[in-house]
Amino acid sequence: MKRDLQALTGQRFDLVVIGGGINGAATARDAALGGLKVALIEARDFSSGTSSRSSKLIHGGLRYLEQFDFKLVREARQERRRLLALAPHLARPLPFLLPIYRGGSFSPAKIRVGLNIYDLFGNLGAEDRHRMLTAEQAFELMPTLRRDGLRAAALYHDSGTDDARLTIETVIDAADHGAVVANYAEVRAIASSDDRVTAVEVEDTLSGMRFEITGRFFVNAAGPWVDRVRALVKRFDGSRTVRLTKGTHFVVPPVTGNLALLAAVPGEDRIFVMWPWHGGAMLGTTDTDFEGDPASVAPDQADIDYLLGAANSVFAEPLGAADVRCPWAGLRALVLDGSSKNPSAVTREYRLHQDPWAPNMITICGGKLTTARALGEAVARQVAARLGASLDGSSRRAPFPGGHMGPFDAFLRHSVDGAQREFHVRADVAERIVRTYGSRWRAVLEPILTRPELAEPIPGTNAAAATTGEGPLLAAEAAFAASEEMAIKPDDFLLRRSGLNWSGSLLDGASGAVEDILESHGQSSGADRADAGSVPAAT
Repeated sequence: MKRDLQALTGQRFDLVVIGGGINGAATARDAALGGLKVALIEARDFSSGTSSRSSKLIHGGLRYLEQFDFKLVREARQERRRLLALAPHLARPLPFLLPIYRGGSFSPAKIRVGLNIYDLFGNLGAEDRHRMLTAEQAFELMPTLRRDGLRAAALYHDSGTDDARLTIETVIDAADHGAVVANYAEVRAIASSDDRVTAVEVEDTLSGMRFEITGRFFVNAAGPWVDRVRALVKRFDGSRTVRLTKGTHFVVPPVTGNLALLAAVPGEDRIFVMWPWHGGAMLGTTDTDFEGDPASVAPDQADIDYLLGAANSVFAEPLGAADVRCPWAGLRALVLDGSSKNPSAVTREYRLHQDPWAPNMITICGGKLTTARALGEAVARQVAARLGASLDGSSRRAPFPGGHMGPFDAFLRHSVDGAQREFHVRADVAERIVRTYGSRWRAVLEPILTRPELAEPIPGTNAAAATTGEGPLLAAEAAFAASEEMAIKPDDFLLRRSGLNWSGSLLDGASGAVEDILESHGQSSGADRADAGSVPAAT
């Protein structure tokens, strides 16, 4: 995947996608797979917004059953099954324990009915079906639970993912099928003629250069920024299409063991989740309305206190401020439906908005990480129909770039052994690399054979390796991100391509070394990396 801005200016595209989060990436991928001439541009880095700040789950949304949103749950469960086949390294099955406490909002009968429906909508076989547990069975599985008041529990399955890597591989596959893609390419103006969008004026934010991209159809997939993009179109009426809500997460010690946890927030019609993540347990999420610049979103102390309080309602030993590390916050761009109901009750389904003054531009509102592939397929089909074109293929059966493998566990064992034998890589490092890149792992390590220095750990990553238990990052990984995955700034690699995601915020000392590697292996000039970002400091 190469950053070639000239390729964006020398042709007229069938489709120009604005926004390189998961929705824009999925739309570009399906359109490119179908044979359309596609451009995908992102103002910052791919997945740098909401798509790297989610709960990092491929899930059906068990709580949406309470809202009778059966269509969304069914689609999400079907997409989970599909992603496990097409990207098994990025959508791994994850068992969830759901404790049921006396006086809480859950009851054994209610949970049993809900999970029967959940299984019906899409499980992976007998081992993936739910089981009801006694309190004692729940304690055996998760000894850290609070015993007082526990009536029963349920064990069911969803999947965990690295949302940033899933987005990056979606972009890569779009590029592999002919899409011209570029990060750090921000839309500054939109040109129209006869009430149709004809072109977007784009600024390369790395160099300040401006250029124009022309197209027949446009998709606005800018997430929290969609209304700012709409405002660039002539005759914009000042309306809004999305409601922004903030979700905060952070990492605590591994109190859930090898299981994930879903539990009710006391006194509220909400849930929280925890699941094993890079040597700890990820805890989330909040859901509060947000006003202001989407780029400024950040966790605050109230968010952290709220989540600690929720978690401490089910654990025998309370978590405290000293247990919190690498907090992050993201924004959901939910469908604006005119109601003032609680943000958690707003649908997570997507809506395709059409402004009458821009009939050849679709704005994507809402959506979920889990169902992004289906969304992209639906948008690509609609665009093709509007253009009078037919799509030659779709993403339904197309593996992701790293998804070309058989059963994942066997592939993992074989590949880790091969990495140790052929490239003399430590077992923990090899396993992390295989889990991150899937079937592309060999391309990451092969340069070591001719440049042995690439096998060296990146300075500043050894200490974090002791925390995550996954081994230090290698110079070869940053070099691969620069040459093959369009990483330009340290954050691009540490937070979005290394597989560590926000645990990369612990590697503040690695930023300078990573910048040097990106400089020497990247596709752009040194000027492109002016004002390179630094990794957020750990909290």
